[in-house]
Amino acid sequence: MHDQTKQAISETVEKTVEVAEQAVKLPVFKKFARLGFYAKSLLFIIIGTLAVLVVTGSDEGKISDAVGALATIAQRPSGKILLIIFVIGAIGHGVWNILRGVADVDDAGKNWQGIIRRVIPAGIGVFYLGLAWAAWDIVVSAGVPEGSSKAEEMFIAFLLAIPFFGAVLLFLIGLGVIGAGVHECYSGLSGKYQESYRLWEISGPHMTFITVLGILSFTARALLLVIMGYFFSSAAIYGLDGSVGMDAALLALIQSYFGRLILLITAIGLVAHGILALYEAKHRRIC
Repeated sequence: MHDQTKQAISETVEKTVEVAEQAVKLPVFKKFARLGFYAKSLLFIIIGTLAVLVVTGSDEGKISDAVGALATIAQRPSGKILLIIFVIGAIGHGVWNILRGVADVDDAGKNWQGIIRRVIPAGIGVFYLGLAWAAWDIVVSAGVPEGSSKAEEMFIAFLLAIPFFGAVLLFLIGLGVIGAGVHECYSGLSGKYQESYRLWEISGPHMTFITVLGILSFTARALLLVIMGYFFSSAAIYGLDGSVGMDAALLALIQSYFGRLILLITAIGLVAHGILALYEAKHRRIC
C-alpha cells in the first residue's frame, strides 16, 4: 500500500508538471504573463518614487509597502481604472510565477536546491495573487485593505503560537530570507539574472542600461530582504514587536546613520527594478 501511495503521488506530480508545461507554452498565456511585468513595473516605481519624495521633503512622499502603493494609485485621477488593469496584470504575473515553479521554466532541477529555487517563484506568485485581490478590494470598496506587512505579522503570530517548533521554523524562514537577499545581490552584481533574458534581442546601449539597472535594483532588493530576514529571525527569538514588511525595512534605513542617503539610493534601486521589469516584459524568457 505504501508503494502504491508513493506511485500515485509521483504520477500526480508528473501530470501536474506536464499540465503546467503545456499551459505556459500557450501563446495567449505568454501575452497574459508579459502583461504581469507591467504590473510589477508600476508597483516598484510607485514604492520607490514615494520613498524618493520622502527624502526630498515632499508632502506627497511616504514610506509604503505594496498595498500602500496600490492605495496611492487609487487616489489619483483615473486611479481605479489603472488598478483594474493592475489586477489583470497581477493575476497574470501570479499565475505565471506559480507555473514557472511547477514547470521548472528556469531549469532549476529536481534536487533539493532546485526544489527550493522552484518554491520561491511559486511563493512570489501567491503574493501577486494576494495583491490582485487587495487591488480589487480597493476598487469595489473604496477603502484601503490591511497592508502586506499586516499579513506578515499575522503569519508570524500564527507561527509563534506553535510552541518551540513555530519559533524554530520562523527563525529558519528568516535565515532563508537573508540568504535570498545575498543571492539577489550576487545575481545583480554578477549579471546572472540576465540568463533568463533573450539576450540576442538586446544590443548596444540597451544592454548597458539593463546591466546598470540590474546592479541598482538587485542590490536595493537584497538590502531590504536582509533587513526583513533579520526582523523575522529577531521575532523568533524576542517575539513580534512592530512591523516586519518592506515598509518597516525602509523605515529602518531612514533611521540609520546617513539614513536619508541610504534610503535615497535604495529608493532609486526600487524605481530601477520597476524600469527593469519593462525590459522583462519584452525580453524575459516565459517558457
